[in-house]
Amino acid sequence: MICIKMKNTKAFMQKFLTTESFADFLLAEARVDTSVRFDIDGHVRKDFFPKEEQEEQELGEYAAWESVRPQVVQMIKGKRPPLFMKFALLYAPERARECLAAEGLTESGSFVRYLLCTVKYENGIITLTGGVSYQGFTMDKTAEKRWDRALCALADRMELEYEIL
Repeated sequence: MICIKMKNTKAFMQKFLTTESFADFLLAEARVDTSVRFDIDGHVRKDFFPKEEQEEQELGEYAAWESVRPQVVQMIKGKRPPLFMKFALLYAPERARECLAAEGLTESGSFVRYLLCTVKYENGIITLTGGVSYQGFTMDKTAEKRWDRALCALADRMELEYEIL
């Protein structure tokens, strides 16, 4: 598990909040502190949608980051930056399988529940921390190493400077 510190907070936030750079992620939970504190539970409330829409959209357990991003932008819009923000993101299951399969992790990859990325903003600093949620205990860290490389590759694709802490 690595922690990546973004060297340019403004550039990262622009990509994170205004582009589809994180379109492959689901939102598990979030906290945004401005003049008030916002806590977001990313679990989809299926009973909110009519039956037909539930079937059409194939709603998952968690909301897509892309569907929640506009509301987050509205929360933090203003002259002052937020005091604190933290987003617990999950890599979309199909993308996670592809990521792990690239490492040859098809059997042990099924033991992986989620590939996680925590985006945290505090004191003007943005960090991304990777993690893996397993369905049980394992000593094998291959999935974690693969995910660490994938997070660095994501930052590289966005052309963002970072350092590994």
